[in-house]
Formats: sequence, structure tokens, C-alpha cells
Amino acid sequence: MRMKNSSVNRMPLILAVAVFIAGVLTIDGNSYAATVSEGEPLPGFKMELASEPDMLKYLGIEPGPEFTVPQIQCRLVLIELFSALCKACHQNAPQVNKLYQIISTDPELFANVKMLGIAVGNDEKMADGFQKTFNVKFPIVSDSGKEIDGVFSDVNTPCLILADNKGMVLFVHEGIIDDPDAILEKIREFYSK
Repeated sequence: MRMKNSSVNRMPLILAVAVFIAGVLTIDGNSYAATVSEGEPLPGFKMELASEPDMLKYLGIEPGPEFTVPQIQCRLVLIELFSALCKACHQNAPQVNKLYQIISTDPELFANVKMLGIAVGNDEKMADGFQKTFNVKFPIVSDSGKEIDGVFSDVNTPCLILADNKGMVLFVHEGIIDDPDAILEKIREFYSK
């Protein structure tokens, strides 16, 4: 009798764990390993497309409701995953802005390396507030439905991900950038290949 009650009592726990795992690993019907590793494909996800003409022109994408990283017209994409509520992301903003400024002053890099901020788990108001507060010049997309946050649930913010135009992850840097020049060297290294 004791065994039977023990099994019955464990059933809700086992079911809860199974539902949690399925919820974490399944997004829009697709399973993801919610990690980012160099040499592996970037997990697939879609982003809401703002109708800002400057953003569309910079990224080289057509107007529409959403877009993916491989649709961005360039050789390399530098993605910053951040949260508007993350103190380390606030500290990191000047370093990421410096990277953008350096890239934007080099005509060859500017034409072939695009930067994109993703405000994981943040709605449009929070993403816009971060962009204005920290004077971010490159496009930022919000994640109000938290789909992207689910895909990158194992990634700490801030995180920089350098990917090629096919969505292959080339370089990952988690945490505050101590040396923007070292990140820039990585970008140049992959660009020259």
C-alpha cells in the first residue's frame, strides 16, 4: 500500500517535470537546444519587423511582418542579446556602441557587417527606452512574445554572437566587453576568410 501511494504522489511531479521540459525545448512546434556554440547553426527564430525605413535599409530587408537572420543582406551579423533590465547590459552599452561606431566608419565593414540588438523578453517600449537611453544607433528588435528569450534561455546577457549570412555561429562573447578592439579583431578575422 505504501508503494502505491508513493507512486501516485510522484505522478504529478513527474508530469510537471515533463511539461516543463517540453515547454522549454519546444517553441512554435520546433525543438531547440537553447545554447549557442561556435561552429553550430544559430537557432532558428523570427523577429518582428519594425516599419522604420532606416532599419530596413540598413539591414537590406524587405518590408513585412517578420524576418530572420539569414534574410539580412551582409556577410556577417553581430547580434547583441540583452535585456533592458540587465545592469551588466547597461554597463556594456558604451562598448557595443563603440564597436558600431568603428564598423560604421570603415566603408568595407559597414557594407558587409551589420549589427542587430535583440531585447530578449522585452516589449517594444522597453527596447525603445534602452535604445534612447544608451543612444544605440544600430537596430534593436523587441521580444514581447518572449519567443526569442525561450530560444536563448541558456544564454546570459549581455551576449554578442557573430554569425555568417547563412546563420552559422562564428564567435560568441558572453558578459561585459573588456576590450572592444579584441572583438573587432575577431570580426575582421572572420570577415577576411
